[in-house]
Amino acid sequence: MKNLKGTMEGPSTYRLGYVANCLTLGVGASHTCRLAGATPERLEALTAQNLEELEQILLFNEAQRIEVFRIGSSLVPFASHPVNTLTWWKTFAKTFDHLARIVRRSGQRLSLHPSPAGASLSSRHPHVREAALRELRYGARVLDLLEAGPEARVVLHVGGAAPSREEALVAAHRFLDEMPDDLRNRITVEHDDKVWSAREVLPLAREHGVPMVGDNLHNAVLPSNPELSLKQLVREAAATWTALDLRPKFHLASQKKDGRAGAHSDFVDPADFRAMVAALELPADFMLEAKEKDRALFALRQLGEKPRRAKGQGAVAP
Repeated sequence: MKNLKGTMEGPSTYRLGYVANCLTLGVGASHTCRLAGATPERLEALTAQNLEELEQILLFNEAQRIEVFRIGSSLVPFASHPVNTLTWWKTFAKTFDHLARIVRRSGQRLSLHPSPAGASLSSRHPHVREAALRELRYGARVLDLLEAGPEARVVLHVGGAAPSREEALVAAHRFLDEMPDDLRNRITVEHDDKVWSAREVLPLAREHGVPMVGDNLHNAVLPSNPELSLKQLVREAAATWTALDLRPKFHLASQKKDGRAGAHSDFVDPADFRAMVAALELPADFMLEAKEKDRALFALRQLGEKPRRAKGQGAVAP
């Protein structure tokens, strides 16, 4: 393989991103509180603090030429919960306008990823589905306020498989059928490492015209049947994005040594990184799901010059 120097984040190759917390700055834009203490005054103060930290992160990303970033779902604490009665999108409209200018000029691709408990597709229970819709409306509103393009998405898992896989899939299809277009155009689905494999999620994405995020670690922990190689996963997942004229996006992670299957390591193993790069057939973005966040990103950037491994882990150290 060619030296990685010179291929990092070029417009014709790939870009790297990280999740929520900027460890270099020590901020995460995700301050929240207990439900019992979620007064309007407290929620407004926390939202103001989070938006201030988000500005710091976006400016940091701009300075470091990082163009892919996932915003923490608690940017507006309890935004999808009835306890939050604030019209925060009006209160902080000027702040969002300012942040949108940073996003626009720096070309950052944004996303959110609520927990499966907060939003998934397969539940038959009306109250669970309504809660998921509220979470999606919140995430879509944040992306709209930041004037993010159509490539900016809220990442969703399919969810559970109760009472049976067949009934859960029917529920997921129905949820997507009934979802308003403005929300459907803001979501992407992802296979997981416990319930739904890539080969099961791909048809769901294709049928409803939503892209699928391919995840290398999930594909290894929960293989499809028949198995999808990494190259096949990348090709098939990428096609769900390009069908919408959007740049593909993938999750990239390494298995934590001695952790449960699917647990993310602190850094990305160079072998996993190189395998994903080798599987690419067109420009794409990698969201690094690594505990060391932006530090893991910077570590991968060093690969072209000084490949180094964390002792005993096979992972890149900063």
